[in-house]
Amino acid sequence: MSQRGHKRKRSLQDSESPVDLSKMRMALNRLEALKEELDGIEETEEELRTISDHVLALENILKGAKKPVYLKKAGVMRKRLIFEHAKVTELAKGLTTNAEAEVVDLHSRIKKIYARVNMDVCSRMILDAILLALAEIASAEQRGVAILPEMRIAQGDGVQIAHPISGYELWLSGHVDYAVIEYEDVSDYKDRLLGPGGSRDDAFDIAKRRLFLVVEAKCQSLEQTFVSYIPEAVSQAIALLKSANLPEVRFCLSNGQTWIFFVLKSENGKLTYYESATRRLSREVVENSDMPLREIVQLLCEWVSLYISQQNSYWTNLKAKTETSRKQ
Repeated sequence: MSQRGHKRKRSLQDSESPVDLSKMRMALNRLEALKEELDGIEETEEELRTISDHVLALENILKGAKKPVYLKKAGVMRKRLIFEHAKVTELAKGLTTNAEAEVVDLHSRIKKIYARVNMDVCSRMILDAILLALAEIASAEQRGVAILPEMRIAQGDGVQIAHPISGYELWLSGHVDYAVIEYEDVSDYKDRLLGPGGSRDDAFDIAKRRLFLVVEAKCQSLEQTFVSYIPEAVSQAIALLKSANLPEVRFCLSNGQTWIFFVLKSENGKLTYYESATRRLSREVVENSDMPLREIVQLLCEWVSLYISQQNSYWTNLKAKTETSRKQ
């Protein structure tokens, strides 16, 4: 009778027998490429169903082992994004009539969510309500806002970044939880963005840089806190910046109750992301005042270049200061 040794469980950073993450990355990239090539094949074919079953099973196994993202090793700098509180408050108090009405309704809806939904695990309903309100505000201003869930950012093998000295590299790919695009409500833009079969290239072209990303911090636990999702959010922004050849990308990380705003820039050939302090919409905060919600809505509108204040816009009247901080 043959004997088989017990296979010891290990972590991704196991110093004695480390996992080759590059092989996992290559496997995931090949899976994505395979799925793109199989899109044109009739789904009724028995062989395709069998292949798809195996692909999904393998993808779930590989994605189950979460790969760490070391932005510092890849030469990505972190700095602080500091808002002038008085200016943010001034803009939030000077909303247009339509935006004012929408925020009042949104504030009421969020209080109802807190009253009727168990928030111990996730608070996506709040995040979705705020993004939908953003779209409604845009509509009232004769603009369009399209929300594209699970939009694929980079194609093929993904986007590569590498440290110029050490050579340490990262390959970034995948889907962003929400891409939010502000567009002119003309021609067939709405159909191209929201209709079936819309393409990533159309979205980039229509956006004309009026686009930002929202990365959802999924259900948190003792092992995975809110801030542990920051590398994922920054990675998605880098993939967008590289794929769409943009000078900067605005994005935010949120679970509905907590928000962090970011700006990613390519400066002198180096990638730098600016990170704001957290803003909170907890049950207690929402019950006490609607001002924190107003400020978040105002910043979201500014992040997608939709100006809803009767004052000047953030980019001309609200100066975001940056202060060098430690690398991520």
